[in-house]
Amino acid sequence: MSKTRRIHDDLEYVGGIVRRSEGGSPFSIYLLWALMVLVGFSLVDFAPRRVGIFWLVGGPLGGAASAWLGYRHSRRIGQLSREEGFRHLWHWGGMMTAILLAVPLAHVSGAVDWSALSRVILLIIALSYFLAGVHLERPLRWIGALMMAGYAALFFMTSYGWTLVGILVATGLIVSGSLERHRGAPADR
Repeated sequence: MSKTRRIHDDLEYVGGIVRRSEGGSPFSIYLLWALMVLVGFSLVDFAPRRVGIFWLVGGPLGGAASAWLGYRHSRRIGQLSREEGFRHLWHWGGMMTAILLAVPLAHVSGAVDWSALSRVILLIIALSYFLAGVHLERPLRWIGALMMAGYAALFFMTSYGWTLVGILVATGLIVSGSLERHRGAPADR
């Protein structure tokens, strides 16, 4: 191996460590999903017939907006990583695919009622956030844990449970995003 190639590989390695250690997603992504969760979860209690269309349209659009905000943020701070971008794409795309594959359980076969399916979807999302916190961005594991607690709480709450869980998760997202922002990550513009 040439000396130049070794130096290049060493710099790539150090750059990867720096990219993973300095900052995560911009606050704007946390805020976007806090708003989406607050609206989407509240719809279950106040307009249940609109929940599916909200997430069918809003989920992918929110994902695309998140990718754009993340790309713009990474470019601005000089930490673009194609590998990191694809890791997020595979993770969140896998979550969306699992949810889309679960929907026919209620819509096509009727094997599961919509109330149960919505909780299963919450569990898929909670696990996705938790694993994202383990593998991609640490604060997300706490959001996943909050969602799991909300999932369990829904078994005991009869009135406005989804709205309360939405408030809990949205608050968690804003607090986590704020803490990340003040931890040393460059501010969003």
